[in-house]
Amino acid sequence: MISRLATVCLVLVAACTGDAGSTGTDGGGGSSGTDAAHQACIDQSNMYRTTNGKAALVRSAALEAYADDGAMHDFSTQPHDHFSTTGGGGIAFAENECPQQGNWNLPAGGDMAALVRQCIDAFYSEGPGGGHYDNLMGAYSKIGCGIYQSGTKVTIVQDLGN
Repeated sequence: MISRLATVCLVLVAACTGDAGSTGTDGGGGSSGTDAAHQACIDQSNMYRTTNGKAALVRSAALEAYADDGAMHDFSTQPHDHFSTTGGGGIAFAENECPQQGNWNLPAGGDMAALVRQCIDAFYSEGPGGGHYDNLMGAYSKIGCGIYQSGTKVTIVQDLGN
């Protein structure tokens, strides 16, 4: 887990406004496994937030579509390139990412939801003062999680907004 933690990336930007809504998932549309992994991201994030006295985040279809697009875009570029070049798409204020360049791989027949939970665990394990932890515990009300997979390589994006 330590080697993965070193490859987790984060971005925090100034407030943005607006809404977005495009789709993009694991290279071929959402499957039930990918849908379950999106929900695992929200559930794991909210488990950590409520354990720490923070309000649960609400799943946002707009943020999820934005995060899915970001995961697909960043898979073949640099982590957070989509977030940086779009200014959070007008809806995301902070982003955490587990990039495929950081060896986030899904073994054949593997459980995508379990891999996503490991990614969220890496954010949380930084503790207070760690950028990913602070984003996860931030004063946000909405969440969208994005997943893109090609072969065994996976990029996972978590976007936070209000």
